[in-house]
Amino acid sequence: MAEHKESSNDKSNNRSRIAIAVVFLLLVCVMVLLNIKWDKLSPDNLHNTLVQTAAAKEEFSEKLSGTSVQEKNIINTGTGIYYISDTSILQLDYNGNKNFSGQHSYTSPCIKCSDNYAVAFGLGSDKFRVISPSFTVYNGTQGTSIIDCDINSKGTYCVMSDHTGYLSVISVYDKDNEFIFSYSFNNYYGVSCAINTSGTMAAVGAVNTIDGALMSKVYILRFDSDEPAAVFDYKDSMIYEVKYIDNDKVAVITDTMVSVVDCSSKKEAVYPYGSKFLASYDLDYGDGMVLALSQSDDGRNCKVVFLDENGKEENSFNTEHSVYSIKLNKDKISLLSGDMLYSYNTYGDLLGRWQVGHDAKSVTMINDKTAFILGVSELRKIILE
Repeated sequence: MAEHKESSNDKSNNRSRIAIAVVFLLLVCVMVLLNIKWDKLSPDNLHNTLVQTAAAKEEFSEKLSGTSVQEKNIINTGTGIYYISDTSILQLDYNGNKNFSGQHSYTSPCIKCSDNYAVAFGLGSDKFRVISPSFTVYNGTQGTSIIDCDINSKGTYCVMSDHTGYLSVISVYDKDNEFIFSYSFNNYYGVSCAINTSGTMAAVGAVNTIDGALMSKVYILRFDSDEPAAVFDYKDSMIYEVKYIDNDKVAVITDTMVSVVDCSSKKEAVYPYGSKFLASYDLDYGDGMVLALSQSDDGRNCKVVFLDENGKEENSFNTEHSVYSIKLNKDKISLLSGDMLYSYNTYGDLLGRWQVGHDAKSVTMINDKTAFILGVSELRKIILE
């Protein structure tokens, strides 16, 4: 009988089979140890499993005396952190030192900030407060119920409120609290206002029902003109917020889509949510915005979408997390879900995840390694390493 000699190709194939078998057995062991189910076996999920979970290093904490927390009650201005609770206002530098601390009696307290100033107010109240990083600049009384406010880095601010004979009015003032401009709305209720960085125009989002159908409008108002520079219509959409994404572009956030309005060209770019629900969103001035769109209204199974400053989709990725709060910091996206903080780049690569506390409700990022976490009981600065 002729002797069969194993060829070099056969040897190579055998080694490959052995290597594949070893890798498979190791994978099974890892899945057993980490309790990974076969239906979770995907490149993204494997990567998420192999990224180490660690407790974030706490560098600073401030005990809070309030009883409720809203996601938008903490804002990073680029020079420090503003926080408003149901009883007080804090301004902290990035080392956690208090530059400003004051009490307030607003119901439904809100705060809007720029690099150098903040304006605090209560929805339905007639009072507001303009704050620099270290002191109160001005305590104002509008005389009617305040709907929204905004302020830019020069100290120019706008106050939108109810008004006798009109559904709403926006009034604009300079840093010395001198009146600049006003515009009254006869047929629409204002819900959100924003002022650009140069202090030359404002955007107002307003809503009403026409023949039983919801109709929203965005008005672009130039302070040197009595008539709107442009008006944009959004049928069957409820406006949540209007916000300048740069000096000449306005992001319009609604329950059905995002629109980026170019105030110069009077054109817009629309990104519809389709059948998804908006769980959270954030805008980074000059760098675009990020949306967390959920498959259901409970915030789970989100698609994270990164849009550039022109409203064009740059990238998106899917996550199984429930999104409580999301933040964009240049090319980094932070996602808060329960007691976990997840960090991604805008391409969807998971960079890390950390335990950040059981009562965490909102995150704001200073950079890709430092965050402030707002909870019901405390405000914490943490290092993500």
